[in-house]
Amino acid sequence: MGAFTAMSGPRAPERSVIVHADDTWYGHILRGEAGFFEKLGQALIAAGYAPRIVRDGDLNAVALMAQTRPQIVVGPKRHRGAHIWHAHPSYIRNYWYLDPQGYFWNSSLVEAAFDPQQIDGARARQFMRQLRQRMIGKNLSKRPQPPRSAAGLPPASVFVVTQDIEKYRDRVHDLTTEEMIRTAAAWAGHVYVKLHPLQSPERQAQITGLCDSLDNVTVQDASVHDLIAACDVVVTQNSAVGFEALMQAKPVLTCARCDYHHASLVCRDTDALAHNLTRARDFADGFQFAKYFYWFLAQQMLKPQDDDFAARAMQRLLGGQP
Repeated sequence: MGAFTAMSGPRAPERSVIVHADDTWYGHILRGEAGFFEKLGQALIAAGYAPRIVRDGDLNAVALMAQTRPQIVVGPKRHRGAHIWHAHPSYIRNYWYLDPQGYFWNSSLVEAAFDPQQIDGARARQFMRQLRQRMIGKNLSKRPQPPRSAAGLPPASVFVVTQDIEKYRDRVHDLTTEEMIRTAAAWAGHVYVKLHPLQSPERQAQITGLCDSLDNVTVQDASVHDLIAACDVVVTQNSAVGFEALMQAKPVLTCARCDYHHASLVCRDTDALAHNLTRARDFADGFQFAKYFYWFLAQQMLKPQDDDFAARAMQRLLGGQP
């Protein structure tokens, strides 16, 4: 078993930290198989705290959530409260959110300010080089990718990254996939489109049919790193692939609520997208990508493999509590 012990009732020990986990995470954490939680749990025990876990949605979970002990939610539920934190893997492997509001487009980074003047340039460039070697050099991405092409892909003006977020009840996107593709196709040059593995066969057929009807659009299932390298501009709603494109210093145009919007040109409608396509390169030429990656990942996220992981996580959770 792992460091976190299952709750058997609605009352937790006075000095405790409670994890509310959905079915995807509950068993892994309980068995000690989730490195982020296992390392955190061991640090809590060493500091005299009792790490506890409850299945999100259980009656005990509802009662525990009303208590003021530090609590971590892992899963899709969006609980809010001064004592509640949200843990979730970020866009890049090994880096985790531990955020008071949520993760991805619900995270506190949506409203945070990025100031490149506060970031050490040499440290940021080294961080970016190491990340590029690991992610691009080893063809790693949030999802498995086809092998890299030795010769690369023919150049394209735009790479449109599709997602599976238009089904959500609470709308997150400003532009639909169809609007992004049509606007990109009307701009100039060739357009690559990559389907998302979570899209239904019917949805993939719809997108493929639209692309087939446009002379300068190709559905391409190459590695995202090859697609990013081949294009001038990346257009996405708020995908992890858009974030990965920043590693190659590509201009990224986001068309949905997004917590890495600081490094993108935000497009609220098709007119904005059309306009931003014309100025994307100028924006990227003046942006400090390495400093942004360092700010977002090294400073805002937590990495369990880092020596200071436990101390940073405990500081967020417990603040100045003894």
